[in-house]
Amino acid sequence: MFLNISGLSRRVLKPYAAEFLGTALLIVLGDGVVAQCLLSDYQYGTWLSINMSWAAAVCISGYLADPSPTINPAVTICTALIRPTPGQWRKLPGKLFAQFLGGFVGAAIVYINYRSGIESWDPEYTIPGGSILSPQGHHSAGIFSTYPAATLRSNWEAAFSELLGSAVLMFGSLSISDPANAPRFYSPQLSVFLLLLAIGASLGWQTGYAINPARDFGPRLFSAIIYGREVFTAANYYFVVPLFAPIVGCIVGAATYDSLLYEGEGSHITDALDKNEDRHGALRLD
Repeated sequence: MFLNISGLSRRVLKPYAAEFLGTALLIVLGDGVVAQCLLSDYQYGTWLSINMSWAAAVCISGYLADPSPTINPAVTICTALIRPTPGQWRKLPGKLFAQFLGGFVGAAIVYINYRSGIESWDPEYTIPGGSILSPQGHHSAGIFSTYPAATLRSNWEAAFSELLGSAVLMFGSLSISDPANAPRFYSPQLSVFLLLLAIGASLGWQTGYAINPARDFGPRLFSAIIYGREVFTAANYYFVVPLFAPIVGCIVGAATYDSLLYEGEGSHITDALDKNEDRHGALRLD
């Protein structure tokens, strides 16, 4: 027996609820650890704890449903394009909405929890690269969404960094979920934890490794209520980079894995390559 809401059962709503709650949990733990580190001047956290908390949040969200929610629009769109399943495109708009809404709500929860700390640490409510300067050099808007490192010369460099991180994310995730590797990965969620930890530790500094449009845009949209619309115009409209670069990166990562390593069913790329080989014969290197 299911609880009906506007004619929809709990079973029908569960995939969307998992995406919403998983993304909200991601932001509560992820933005939360950034807030704790910044507002305590790194007395109660380090770059390692930031990486570990983000990775743990993704890991824990994987247990919310079976199959696990992606909590990442880039991954959701990529799998719909390259490895579609029945009804996936029909569910896509609802899942994307749930992910972005989860990011927004998660950021609101973090702000409520750390509001006094933010007011004390950054009373000017400043934005990295924004028009208002903090006498202490503090920029609390970075708690909620990502901004590029000052060392980057252009947003194109930032876009490459985000694309690379997202490609590694998708490539690694497909390897972990490959049926051929099932005996090796007894806990896919833990394997994803290690993957995210590695990405953050090796590729995270320059852009904050958003590698997830909902992780960045949902909290950024909330932060606009507190910090103003400059959160979108700062750093030459940088917000576009984490919104679109992860989608391209995930497609690149998936295309690389499926074209060279994947031998299972359900991939448009693998199917196309198999048909080409059947038509022209196997490629020979003599």
